[in-house]
Amino acid sequence: MGVIAKNKSKATGKKTGAVIDSKVGNYEKHPFFVKKANAAKEILKNTRLPK
Repeated sequence: MGVIAKNKSKATGKKTGAVIDSKVGNYEKHPFFVKKANAAKEILKNTRLPK
């Protein structure tokens, strides 16, 4: 029989080091995300998925 290793670290569920700022930019019209969104729409349009 083998020995079962147990994870001894405990998750606290708290995020540390996060900075919350109301001055975060809007990336809705950023070219990278527009390109990805258009590609996803094209895939969904060409794929025969149930409506």
